[in-house]
Amino acid sequence: MAISEKRLLQLAKKHGTPMLVIDHDIIRANYLRLRKYLPRVGLYFAIKANPEAQIIKTLYPLDAGFDVASWQEYQAVLNNVPKKELKGKNLEEFIWDKIIVANTIKPASTLRQLTNFNTLMTYDNADELQKIRRHCPDAGLICRLRVQNVGSMVELSSKFGVEPGEAADLIEQAFKIGLSVEGLSFHVGSQCVNIDNYIKALDAAAEIFKEVNRRGYKLRLLNIGGGFPVPYDENVPDFKKFAQQLGHEIDRLFPEEVEIVAEPGRYIVATAAALVVSVVGRSLRDGKMVYYVDDGVYHTLSGVVFDHCQYHFNAFRKGEKQLSAVVGPTCDAFDTISTAEYLPQLAIDDLLYVRNIGAYSNASSTNFNGFPGAKIVNINA
Repeated sequence: MAISEKRLLQLAKKHGTPMLVIDHDIIRANYLRLRKYLPRVGLYFAIKANPEAQIIKTLYPLDAGFDVASWQEYQAVLNNVPKKELKGKNLEEFIWDKIIVANTIKPASTLRQLTNFNTLMTYDNADELQKIRRHCPDAGLICRLRVQNVGSMVELSSKFGVEPGEAADLIEQAFKIGLSVEGLSFHVGSQCVNIDNYIKALDAAAEIFKEVNRRGYKLRLLNIGGGFPVPYDENVPDFKKFAQQLGHEIDRLFPEEVEIVAEPGRYIVATAAALVVSVVGRSLRDGKMVYYVDDGVYHTLSGVVFDHCQYHFNAFRKGEKQLSAVVGPTCDAFDTISTAEYLPQLAIDDLLYVRNIGAYSNASSTNFNGFPGAKIVNINA
């Protein structure tokens, strides 16, 4: 399923480097695997994982929704909905159930722009409720819970979520000021390999559903966030078994009338992309060969810093391998990608490639030092 070395070489010859190749057949396969093993769960792709517009165009016909954090991401969805799908409907009418604004804290200007879209959006505190009431009272609200993130590659609980014991009060407060709360959400952390995070979060959510119902209010939706583990290496649990256990707990705790949705990002795009870079310089330093390449941590390899991800380089050239370092092109020693890569002896202009780099890579690329980010090449779109 992975993009072949031969294909990567062909594309690099045509487009140059640095080059990020995104294979949309893999994106479709990853999305459909989620649908197969979590059949009850509606899927909203988290655009933050990879904002490439063509991904929106690929997922939309598969009945995907979209998780956005800002007005800019919201517009990205609006701008890439196939116009033929509208069939005479207003865009606002057509898109309202396709987007969740999953950022619990939103600027007032964003809320004003979202007015009249009836958008689902999360919140986790009383101040946010008052802001929504003033600027976007037609929104459908989802109360986000703080849950355990043990064993996840990127934790999120320190910044988001109301304590479960306070959630029912915060939901009742929303209803009392005239807002509509549709349900609950949680996020167990990105690249979660610990199924207990989900199980404990589901148990907490089920109890809050019961408490809110006892107070005379009804919730209809549970958003289980993302965090589904990508098979970066052999230590990642088998997804089929992981999903079956998750699905069993959902069915045990929540009746069929409760809509279940999720916001996967990494799982859909991580394995769908490969980065090809050129060696632009080399130097023997402290007894180790250091290769300077034309992409780095300020660009497509930013996941080394922001995503706690250790990428590994593969060489097209064959030969005996030795311990080497790979660094980026900028004038900053921080731009060090890896100090422990086993590579053959490389020459200037040789190519290297990195697999499984579709998530949180081009999403946070910068123009530091004037170096451009990788050119994005979409295949099988």
